[in-house]
Amino acid sequence: MTPSRAVLLTGASSGTGMSSGTGQAAALRLHRAGWPVYATGRNLEALAGLAAEGIQVLHLDVTDEQSMIDAVDKITAEHGAVGTLINNAAYSLNGTIGETPIEEVRRQFETNVFGLSRLTQLVLPGMRAQGSGRVVIMSSIFGQFATPGRGYYQATKHALEAIGDSLRHEVSGFGIKVVLIEPSPVLGGFVPMSVADLGMSGQEKTGLYDDFWQYFVDWHGAYRETDHPTGRGRMAVRAETVAKVIEKAVSSDNPQIRYRIGVPSRLLPRMRWTIGDRLFEKFVRAFFPIP
Repeated sequence: MTPSRAVLLTGASSGTGMSSGTGQAAALRLHRAGWPVYATGRNLEALAGLAAEGIQVLHLDVTDEQSMIDAVDKITAEHGAVGTLINNAAYSLNGTIGETPIEEVRRQFETNVFGLSRLTQLVLPGMRAQGSGRVVIMSSIFGQFATPGRGYYQATKHALEAIGDSLRHEVSGFGIKVVLIEPSPVLGGFVPMSVADLGMSGQEKTGLYDDFWQYFVDWHGAYRETDHPTGRGRMAVRAETVAKVIEKAVSSDNPQIRYRIGVPSRLLPRMRWTIGDRLFEKFVRAFFPIP
C-alpha cells in the first residue's frame, strides 16, 4: 500500500485558526509544493480564494462530529487514508479566570482541544493501516506559560502540549510522527481592535477589570502593525513564516518534536528555566498587561 500524501488542514477559512491567515498561507504553500491539500473550515465562502487556486476545500467544523467523519471518509475514499493532519482550527477566548462564564470555557475547550482530539482519533486508524502518517498540532508560545486575560485559551494550548507528547509515544510504533508548532505572537492574529471586539460574553459587565481591558487592547496594538511593525511588533512572526515551518514539519523525513518560531518562543522557556519561577513572574508582570 502506497502511503497517502493527502493533507487535511483545519481552520483554513479566514478568521479561524491560529491567526487570520496562517491556515490559508499553509494551504497555499503546501499546494504549491505539490501536496494534495484538503483545506477545511466552517465557512466555505471564506475558502473560495483557496478553491480558485485549485485546492480542494471542504466544510469541517471541529465541534460537529459528522462534518469531521464526512471529511475523513472523503479523503480516505480518494487517497486510502489521511496522510497528514494539521490541527490548526482554534480561537482565542478573552476573559479572566473568575469572571468568564463556564459555558464559554467549555466552548473554548470544545473547539481547541476536544474537537482536535476527536479528529485525530478519526484519522489514526487509516494511518496505522498504512504504517505511516503525521499529526501536526498548532500550539503556541502560550503553551509554555500564561498571562492575565487569556488564561483559558492558554490552558488549551498547555493541554495540546501534553496531548502531543503523549500521542507521540503512543503512535511511534505505527510509523506515525507527531509534531508541535509553537509560534511567537503572529502579526494580525487574535488581535482585538477595541474592548467591544474582545467578545467576552458578559464578564465585562462586572466592571472589575474595565481599566485592564482597555490597556489589554492598547497593548495589543503593536501586533496590529502588520506592514511596518515597531516596538514589540518587531518580535512577532508573520503567517507566511509559520506556513514555511509547517511545510518543514510535513515534508521532513525526521521532523523536530517541536518547532519554536520566533525569538520569544525560543528564548522564554530557557529564560524561565534559568531565572526561576519568581523572577519569571516578575518579568510577566513587567511586560504583559496586568490588572
